[in-house]
Amino acid sequence: MQRYVSLSMTALAVLALCAGSTAAQTITTYRWVDAQGVVHYSDTPQPGAQVIQQKSAQTYRAPAPPASAATAAAAAAKDADSPIQGCGVIDPASEASFFAPDAVPVAVQVTPGLRPGDQVAVTVDGAALNPAVPGRLQYQVSAPVRGAHTVNVTVQDADGKQLCHSSLTFYVQQPSLLSPTSPARGH
Repeated sequence: MQRYVSLSMTALAVLALCAGSTAAQTITTYRWVDAQGVVHYSDTPQPGAQVIQQKSAQTYRAPAPPASAATAAAAAAKDADSPIQGCGVIDPASEASFFAPDAVPVAVQVTPGLRPGDQVAVTVDGAALNPAVPGRLQYQVSAPVRGAHTVNVTVQDADGKQLCHSSLTFYVQQPSLLSPTSPARGH
């Protein structure tokens, strides 16, 4: 008996997919149970059937693929010529506080992305940071001392013109004789 219900529900799904071209169209379906207890669904009225109103299935049309490799190359060149819209430190969060860290990771984001010739300069308290992974915008402040630290990010084009600048402050706490443990760690 269950098999007929599953087949009927599959038929209902196919019916819903095939019934019309607009997403806002409503489909009328009829549901009834026969003498053997099998549930049926149909798009035609039946004696004693319950009327079910359904919206048609949502559809999706994929965008057309690029016409040729030349078109794709032109689109990539257009993106490469897009001006820098923003830059900033995405890790650590602004005003974040760290207790006795061995290092603080710094991750930078440039939107829409670096163009050929663009350069990123990252400093912490005026000292330059080198990327932790060559070619990536990930840095690390090793053994930071207690206090406030300012991270500055500057993006320049090949001619040295500043395209973007961002900064944030984070804090480092260290154990002391008066406060040897972190309340956050529960020591």
